[in-house]
Amino acid sequence: MKFTVINVLLVALVSILASPVRAASLQLIRHIEGLSRDYYYLNIDQANQPFERTDIVGGEHENHYFILGFQGDQFVVSIESIDGEASYSLTGEGYLHQALNSINDIGHQVSANAVVVEQQRTWIGIAVSAHPFAEYTLRVKMYE
Repeated sequence: MKFTVINVLLVALVSILASPVRAASLQLIRHIEGLSRDYYYLNIDQANQPFERTDIVGGEHENHYFILGFQGDQFVVSIESIDGEASYSLTGEGYLHQALNSINDIGHQVSANAVVVEQQRTWIGIAVSAHPFAEYTLRVKMYE
């Protein structure tokens, strides 16, 4: 009896702790880890659920994010350098983008792009790198 109660409590605790992770993972279609590259494929289809990820890049290591977009979709892609200076580039075709740069409340540089998908469907690529290293936060928000 005692063993069963402990198991039930552990299952309840794990399910409570895993629910935010589960919500974020719904946007992640696939993650491929390479020797010096990480590839993330994302589907962001609701304006009220932006994607956010804090990570570190540097040296030869790069992180690549691919956002699945459909005609008429509008996104704001922003990268905030927290420690060091992260740089990024947008890759792919079938969308227009316009640079938006600002400084946040605590003085960090935030680089952003407004993106509008023109083709029926496309992958919007974001390649993040730094030298020697940087910690950054990537945010992608969809607008309706």
